[in-house]
Amino acid sequence: MIVVRWDGYNPRTPGENYPRPYNISPVETYRQFPLYFPELVSYIDANFRTLADREHRATAGLSMGGFMSFWIAGKYPHLVGSASNFMGSSEFYVGPNGFPSEYRHTELYRNYEGLRTRIVLGSKDFIRWYHHRMNLIWDFTRPFHEHEEFDWDHGTPGMAKTLGFHMAAFRIPLPRPVLWHHADVYPTFDVWGYSVSSDRRRPGFTVLENVSRSGFRSSVREWLPDGALMPSVNLRITTDASYRPAASYEIADVNLDTGEVRRFRRTADRSGRLHLAVNGARHEVGISESGEPLLTVADWRVVGAPWATAGKPVRLKLAILNKGARAARGISARIVSPNPEVVINQGSLSLATLGPGQRVLAPEEVLLLVSDAHREIVQLRVRLRDAQSASSEVPLEIPLFPDAPALADFRIVDGAKLPVWERAVQRTEKTLGAGNADGVANPGETIAIALADGEAFRAVELFTSDTCVDLRLRLSDPWSNYDHVGATAKISLPLISSSCPEGHEIPFFVRYQVPNKPDHILKEGMVKVRVTGRDRTPPQVLWAQVSGWNRLEVGIRDGGRVRSTTATLRNGDSILKIPLNDDGLAGDALAGDAIFTGLLPNPAPGRYKLTILATDEFENSAETPVQGDFEFTLPSPAPKPEPRVAREPLPSRDRQGAAAQA
Repeated sequence: MIVVRWDGYNPRTPGENYPRPYNISPVETYRQFPLYFPELVSYIDANFRTLADREHRATAGLSMGGFMSFWIAGKYPHLVGSASNFMGSSEFYVGPNGFPSEYRHTELYRNYEGLRTRIVLGSKDFIRWYHHRMNLIWDFTRPFHEHEEFDWDHGTPGMAKTLGFHMAAFRIPLPRPVLWHHADVYPTFDVWGYSVSSDRRRPGFTVLENVSRSGFRSSVREWLPDGALMPSVNLRITTDASYRPAASYEIADVNLDTGEVRRFRRTADRSGRLHLAVNGARHEVGISESGEPLLTVADWRVVGAPWATAGKPVRLKLAILNKGARAARGISARIVSPNPEVVINQGSLSLATLGPGQRVLAPEEVLLLVSDAHREIVQLRVRLRDAQSASSEVPLEIPLFPDAPALADFRIVDGAKLPVWERAVQRTEKTLGAGNADGVANPGETIAIALADGEAFRAVELFTSDTCVDLRLRLSDPWSNYDHVGATAKISLPLISSSCPEGHEIPFFVRYQVPNKPDHILKEGMVKVRVTGRDRTPPQVLWAQVSGWNRLEVGIRDGGRVRSTTATLRNGDSILKIPLNDDGLAGDALAGDAIFTGLLPNPAPGRYKLTILATDEFENSAETPVQGDFEFTLPSPAPKPEPRVAREPLPSRDRQGAAAQA
């Protein structure tokens, strides 16, 4: 075996003595170590006597290197067959300089299909609480994951056992997965033969799910697993070379968020790869050569409860989608679980027929019980089949919550300032939420839930499936100065819909942690928030950025509809006022995505101060100054024209919104 000890030294400027390796938390340079890993692999294979395949290649690391070992293996599972981690940090900010994302191993378990993973824990290690939290998820979603705890502080105990783990992985490697998933913080990446690029310039994840020869699901999210979608991002996806060169394939592109169905034919290139384009919404893409039906699970929801409770019966409804080119008949589904202590009392579903592009809620409910009352996730496998014997298997992960007590002593924070704990133990005065600050939840308000903890409050993470609530905005409170891990606590900021009816009660599951390093105390419970009154809250400006030479984009959040938006830019005596729109016009990338765009005719180069005036449908209005300077620069010289090439025409649309072959 050859051991390659890579150098993560990454100074911000030439010659600087900068000990922070790998360019993670904070991301301060443009050199991204993970992007060099394929070059390192190629160099080693070209210069040493190796078995040059993923089955005989592994990563390992300690502490920050343990984080890197898992991150590298999860980013390049097609280059690595096993990964080990000695007491590595559970999360860091990583990715492009200017818009890094919070990468948490706990939520990225799907990146490790086809890999064996091992993490070593220490009973005296200062990171151990986060490792236990991670294993609560990985133990039930990763079939080839193992962990072992030693009576040890921060270090590398049991080195021989970890070496034996890798040698066993070399002897009995896992095959390339038939079905795989991947989430990546970079706008452009390669994985398992797929090549993906995008125009994203904000923090987020490009997500590929259930990828097989018959298609995939794609999306772009601000955070995982349920962050806001970024539908205005444009994705270009090139598949692996698993198709017949020059053969024509039927493509169905189903937008799960709008219901739009596009159908067209696409010819594989000379290497057998297909080239496709979608946006950042949730797309189910079906690929078929002979026009067969292709069945998958489009969505699921809990019935009769706001969430699934461990130790109690759970009822689920599944929506089945046919993303193939022909109707499926005689459809049956069987639901099983690879997890222990899971009893499925009703696991058979049936549908008579499902047309191409059609999504239908199965009439039967799935009934299951997880007897472990402390389980936090259950993995299901949905085996779908039709009368023509077309079959597929789709994995689902259902979050579980304990039967926690109701919490009576909580505060609704809707724009008020109160003493809160930040960075675990620092008391500060902070404004949370947006509204009239009266401590009552009104339609259109953004609220936080705070619970008393000594002389200040702790704002908490919330979960619910209530349709009156948008839970996609959350804050991260870094605790690294307190416990030196690099991890964060989460704070949810739910937005209440303007149409939420008077007197409606929203149930929230509450989760937060109390600092007690290294064994923090996890607190959980349930609260009900009663909604009264009407929407009196103006739109909230979340972020703004200059895109390209003269395009200004602004993210705005509101419980209803934003009626008008105007941006004012000031540079000394120069004042520019431009209207912003979310109609897909005048430079706006996508109508209705809550990103408002305006084009400046000829902005003078320089730095500008920005304020946004936004008014909603109820005439609630506010002018919001945006922090920071916004720079406009002269456009670069136009590139030399490229030789013209014949391009495939765009698919036309029929009256049902589907696309016909051009």
